[in-house]
Amino acid sequence: MTSLSTFDSWTVVLCLAIGTSLIRYSFIGLFADKGMPAWLNRVLKLMVPAIFAAIVFSSVAMVGGEMAGWTHWTRYGAAIIGLFAAIATRGNMLITLGAGMATLHGLPWLFS
Repeated sequence: MTSLSTFDSWTVVLCLAIGTSLIRYSFIGLFADKGMPAWLNRVLKLMVPAIFAAIVFSSVAMVGGEMAGWTHWTRYGAAIIGLFAAIATRGNMLITLGAGMATLHGLPWLFS
């Protein structure tokens, strides 16, 4: 694998900056004087929870770039308890995180 030169690295950064600016401007330019369609509004509201779920799932199911086996059962238990806590509290983030963290650190203590 070859490394990028300084010029190539800055070219990539500049192209990414221009690309993300164009994406952001496209929403401002398209919807500045009119409302967003209802279907797009629903999609955008669901995007953040979907991204968060993907991040959480990957951190539960992956260890060191590989799928976590059943030797990491405490992760799965904490995720399940966190899911139940989120459903029971209608998405209260502090209770959900607290229940998941308590389960993640409590299960090995209970079974050791």
